[in-house]
Formats: sequence, C-alpha cells, structure tokens
Amino acid sequence: MIEMTLLMIEKSFLLIGIGLIFISMIQYGKRSQDWKGLATIFYKRVEMSISEFKYYKLGVSLVVFAVVLRILFLTLWP
Repeated sequence: MIEMTLLMIEKSFLLIGIGLIFISMIQYGKRSQDWKGLATIFYKRVEMSISEFKYYKLGVSLVVFAVVLRILFLTLWP
C-alpha cells in the first residue's frame, strides 16, 4: 500500500515538474520571440521574467524531489 502511494507521488511530482518547466519555456518563448534560445535555458543564463523563473525553479525542484523520492523508494523497498 505505501509502496504504491510513494510511486504515485513520485510520478506525479515528476510530471508536474516537467510540465512547469515546459510552461516557463513557452512563456519565455512567447515573450522574447527567441525560440532558438529555449535550448540555452539549461546551460546558459537567459533573461527570464519573475513568473517564468518561478515556474522554472519550482519545476526543477519538483523534478529533483521526485529523483530523491525514487532513490529513497529503491533504498527502503528494493
């Protein structure tokens, strides 16, 4: 029971995090009209607005939290 719940929470955090990252990328692309710059968001500094940065940061933190949950899940229930 708890394994299934943790698995569902992990998957939902991962999907929501990826969705928030995509939302921030789409907002940046619409605002700046620099659709080629979307690839540089991950390794270069780009000028993001406050709302875009909030969505991006929340999405990345949810993805990292999902990875930590996965590691915890695999450690406790091999």
